[in-house]
Amino acid sequence: MNTNIVVAVFPSRAIMLRALNHLTDTESILIKRAAVVAKAATGEFVVLDDDMSPSEGTLAGLVLGAAVAALGMIQLGAFTLPFFGAIFAIIAAALVGALLGSIVGRFVAHLVDTGFPGEVFQALSQRLEEGHPALVIELAQPEAALAKLRQALKAYNAELVEPLHRALTAKGEEVE
Repeated sequence: MNTNIVVAVFPSRAIMLRALNHLTDTESILIKRAAVVAKAATGEFVVLDDDMSPSEGTLAGLVLGAAVAALGMIQLGAFTLPFFGAIFAIIAAALVGALLGSIVGRFVAHLVDTGFPGEVFQALSQRLEEGHPALVIELAQPEAALAKLRQALKAYNAELVEPLHRALTAKGEEVE
């Protein structure tokens, strides 16, 4: 269990956003990354974090691959061909680049996991109430910043500002 991860539950989304803006402006609290977890009225939970899904990787790879291949074809001298030959060469290069880029983008996004572990959100979502979003923060220096974080979030009525392992075991749940 990563002890650098801290959870804070807020009374509303607007208050949570103001608190996050305040925290990012505070120089004494170094945040590596943050995620928002909320429970919808239907009971499902929504996570907003920095992890890239395979479909997002596919789209990014497709766009970058097409652009690089088309510009590469121009650099190789596509404009020295007759008009329709140049257009055909650039379009063909963009299509091949898009295909290869989408495959590579999906593969890399699937392999590289930059976000928080999914089990963290599963366990946390069971503790959340509708309309009370949680802010999950990974701190660079948790020992020094936890007291400052609690003090900074006191003005925003944060209900729970605890390291993740304590926040999840408060009801007897354990996440590995």
